[in-house]
Formats: sequence, structure tokens, C-alpha cells
Amino acid sequence: MKILHTADWHLGKQLHKYSLEEDHRLFLDWLALTIQERLIDVLLISGDVFDTTNPSNQALAQYYGFLKKLIGSGCQVVVTGGNHDSPGVLNAPRELLKFLDIKVVGNALESIEDELLHLTTPRGEIVVAAVPYLREADLRKSVSGEGYENRLAALRQGIRGHYEQLADLKSSQFSDLPSIAMGHLFVNGASTSESERDIHVVGGEAAFSAEFFPSGFDYIALGHIHKPQRISNSDFIRYSGSPIPLSFSERDDRKYVLELTIDNTKITSVEALPVPAYRELRCFTGSLDEVEAGLKAYVFTNPLPSYVEVHVTEPFADPHKEMYFNELLREFSNVPFQIIKPRLSFTNRTKGADELFITGTSIQDLTPRDVFNQRLLSENLDEETRLLLQEAFEELWRDVSEAQ
Repeated sequence: MKILHTADWHLGKQLHKYSLEEDHRLFLDWLALTIQERLIDVLLISGDVFDTTNPSNQALAQYYGFLKKLIGSGCQVVVTGGNHDSPGVLNAPRELLKFLDIKVVGNALESIEDELLHLTTPRGEIVVAAVPYLREADLRKSVSGEGYENRLAALRQGIRGHYEQLADLKSSQFSDLPSIAMGHLFVNGASTSESERDIHVVGGEAAFSAEFFPSGFDYIALGHIHKPQRISNSDFIRYSGSPIPLSFSERDDRKYVLELTIDNTKITSVEALPVPAYRELRCFTGSLDEVEAGLKAYVFTNPLPSYVEVHVTEPFADPHKEMYFNELLREFSNVPFQIIKPRLSFTNRTKGADELFITGTSIQDLTPRDVFNQRLLSENLDEETRLLLQEAFEELWRDVSEAQ
């Protein structure tokens, strides 16, 4: 029996206002073909199918178009919700999709037993604990006046208890079958990228440890982190990573889906299947002369035009340099690749809030945390006050994010 583990598609994602729709189309075509060619029995999608809670019609069409391609393939599908997904959007067609061997768990279910799925395929049986992104409201009620750290500790314990309940249910009902637990959370030790910089606090899972997962599961299929990786050096606790680069910090990451082979109720191998690279994300850094030379010599070979980041650094502020930089951008506006993140900075410029508004920087490149921290730097605050304000911000930001 063969299981395929993927996550973090983020359909509808834009990279600095530039579409990744073609990147996703090519990936989904490849994935559907791979499932057919490799005779995959079960596909697991561990959260963040969409990039926003209100996905566009194009993103929805890509999702349902992919599921349609699997009809008749013999591959069953389990989809769990991520923190970017709307449970309502994912769950809306759930009852209909059941008839197509597609199980959807958009949010924690009222009866936890319903998250434990017994799948029967022509080549064997498997139990899947379909755990979605667990929000605080799914696990516990806040206590008035409770401190931030106490809330985090209680949330971590709630997540741990959720998995332990499912492991106990699996042990009592399906003790002889192989089992996989899905999850969408941050596990201690995971390496993150720029596109995930908020997750250490938002959701509260920053200190969740791999040791908290109960021993009753043969494999933990994780989502939430875009860089594919093992956790605690285990082949059986894995992030599949995102299938395409979603930020420039992921430009050098090799992208995969993970294929599990089960033989005689045991997982005998976990193989990383490389996803073809459809578009290059390229960065050019240095002086104006160095960047100009790099751009003129650049040739891309991928099917889709490259998205290019340009960061020019000069020692002294000079309006002529700024004019030449803007002329350079205009010169390369009609080439077969697209400069989507240009930036010019001067090393002698006073550091502080002004750095948020250097030439080429867009507010789209900044998070609310970036702006808030720069605002704190502009004030003459003692360390204790600054830490209290940061803690209050993180708590408010978390509440707002969970309410989306």
C-alpha cells in the first residue's frame, strides 16, 4: 500500500502581488499524474490548502479541478484544515465528497472519534487520525486574567491530550492496523522560512515538542512548515513542506512530496519524490554595477518566467544613484523575467523607523509585527515596558489571527 503526504499548497497565494496560479496548476497536474503512475492508495493533505480564509474563485476551481482528476484513480484523499484555511469553506462539500472517497476535516470535530478514519483500500487497511489545525477554542476556554505563558502551556497540553485520546481510540479499536496521525502545527526544532515568520506565536504551538506525540502512531504527517524536514531526526515525524516556493527565502529549498510504502502492516520506506521546479526565484545583491551586470548576464531555463529580487546597497546616500536605480528597473521591465522586489539602501543611513520606507520597500513586505517593533524602537522605553508591550501585542495578534 502506498500513501502520499503533502501539505501547505496555499492555493491563491501571491508573491508580492504577483500570481502563483500557473505554478500551482503545473504542480497539481504533476501530482495527479504521479498518483496514477505510482498507484497511490491514499493522499494526505495536512492543512493550508488555501492561502486565505476567503479563497478566490480561481483557487477554488484549482482545488476542485484537482479532486475531480482523482475520480476513478482508486486513490482515497484525506484533507485537514490549516490555520490559513476557513473550516467552513473546506467543510461545505464534505458530505458530498465522502461519496468520492474524499474525507475532509476542516476543524476539530465535536466528537473526537470522528477524526479517526478507517480506510480500506484494495491493497490493505490503514487508520488515519485526521487532526486539523487546533485552535484555542477547540481545546479550552480562556480564563479571565490568565497570563500569556499560562495560556500557551494550557494550549500545548490541550494539543497533547487531543493526540493521546486519538491514540487510545486507535489502540482499542484498530490495534492491529498501521496508523498515521496528521497535524498542522509548529513542532520544536523545525526550521522555518520568511513566509512563516509569524507562526512561532500565532497559534501558540512554539514550544510543542515531538516527544508529546504518543507512541501509538507509526507516522506523523505534518504541515505548517514550508521547508521539508525530519523532526528529532526521525524518518517517521516529517514535514512534507510546501510543493512550490512561497517566498524568496525558500528559493534554494528542494521541494518534495513524501511517499510511504506499507507492507505487512509496517511502514517499510519513506521516499521523498522531488517536485519539478517550474519557476526560479532569484536574488541579485550588491552595488549598482554588480547588480546591473548580474541582470544582464542572467538566463533562466524553467518553464515559467523567473521572479527576481533586487537589493542594491551603496555606501552613501546619493540622489543620482536613486535615479540610476529607477532607470535600471525601467530598462529591465520588458525582459523575459520579472523584477518583483526591488530595493535600494545606503549603509550610512541611520537605522530605525526610516528603514521601513527606503526606496523600493513596500508595505506588503512588512508584517504587523515589523511595524509595531519599529514603532517601539522610536520610543524611549525601558526594557520592562517594552517587553510588556510586546507581550500585549502578541496576545492581541494571536486573538485576531484565530478569529480570521
